Amino acid sequence: MNRFVDVLNRIRKNASLDWLTPSQRRAYHQLCERLKFLDEVNLWGHHGVGKTFLCWVLWKQGLAVYASRPQDVASSLLLRTVVVDNLGWRRREVRDVLRISRNIGYSKILLVTREPVEEQVSTVELVLNREDIEHVVANLRGVGVVPYSDAPRNLWDLVSPLDLGQ
Repeated sequence: MNRFVDVLNRIRKNASLDWLTPSQRRAYHQLCERLKFLDEVNLWGHHGVGKTFLCWVLWKQGLAVYASRPQDVASSLLLRTVVVDNLGWRRREVRDVLRISRNIGYSKILLVTREPVEEQVSTVELVLNREDIEHVVANLRGVGVVPYSDAPRNLWDLVSPLDLGQ
């Protein structure tokens, strides 16, 4: 498990525009464009496509506060945009997070889910393809990480010995 934590720390440390896969880069530009004009946007995609990594890039660029879980949403004096990761897609949970985030003072909210939310919110879907996997493998090898799988179903298969494919 220490190796897994070390790998995740290396990935988080290197979260940058250069590390984005082609699909993540497209989603990044869509998110930035939509957040210029809209108050809420939903980034969604299946398990292991790189949604959280994309959010780390936004956070490291100083474009948003990052909350890894809905209950971790906290106030920031500097940024007015919050990323809420690992959110359920059901209307009630989404509305609760939107209300809490607004009460704290966020004007822009990026909701990260595995399914599109049951709410009238603009969505950006992130889909993984072979080119994305090759990009991630090159990134990992560039920081001394040997991928666990030669035939991954998702990005988690590259960094974890456990079956995290949910």
